[in-house]
Amino acid sequence: MMRVQEFVNTHAPFLRTDAVLQDAVDKLDLYQVTLLPVLDDSGAVQGIITERRVFQIFYPESAGVTSARALAQTPITQWMQPNPPVLNEHASIAEAVALMHQSGLDTLPVLGEGKFIGTIRLIDCCQALIEESEP
Repeated sequence: MMRVQEFVNTHAPFLRTDAVLQDAVDKLDLYQVTLLPVLDDSGAVQGIITERRVFQIFYPESAGVTSARALAQTPITQWMQPNPPVLNEHASIAEAVALMHQSGLDTLPVLGEGKFIGTIRLIDCCQALIEESEP
């Protein structure tokens, strides 16, 4: 059985809880990812911010006009999803797929001994399925 730890991206970008929304925009763009975990000083995942959430902040469905520069300097903790779904590095790929379906997320933070060690993406799960089915 394939495990999450075999496919985790250990070089995944993240934010700290003292980051601002501008930091999220910069990292999402620079690393071309769709989700950033938000970590406290001990490395525990406090929340996540997704590309879609950032887009909704800057382009709300309501026509309320807010200064983009002012928004960019607001704390990430104001916008992040707290207590996000996370995976243990020893979880099976099947568990990862189930949690991705359930949460609607295409990337999940992965924990090792309670601390953030990286992320796993939908495409990593597809790769695992291909490798598992090889003779």
